[in-house]
Amino acid sequence: MAVPPQLRALLLAVNALLRKRRYHAALAMLKGFRNGAVYGVKIRAPHALVMTFLFRSGRSTCTCCHGSCLPCAAWAWRRATFLNPGKTEVGPGN
Repeated sequence: MAVPPQLRALLLAVNALLRKRRYHAALAMLKGFRNGAVYGVKIRAPHALVMTFLFRSGRSTCTCCHGSCLPCAAWAWRRATFLNPGKTEVGPGN
């Protein structure tokens, strides 16, 4: 199956943009947000839903919180690591 020339040109332009070093921090923050959202929706939200039904404690709104808070936390962590490189290590002496 042949790729149309317009699509090939678009893919080449996007790949050239992604290779530029000056966009690395912004793209990494977007990647962290996306990965946090995927993890929150696939793993943490169903777990919170099951725990709500098993133990009957808390409200079912915690499932939405698990799905939405994790991407924001991942984005904030990525932003902090790029704004303050070397200052986010965890361990003695920090």
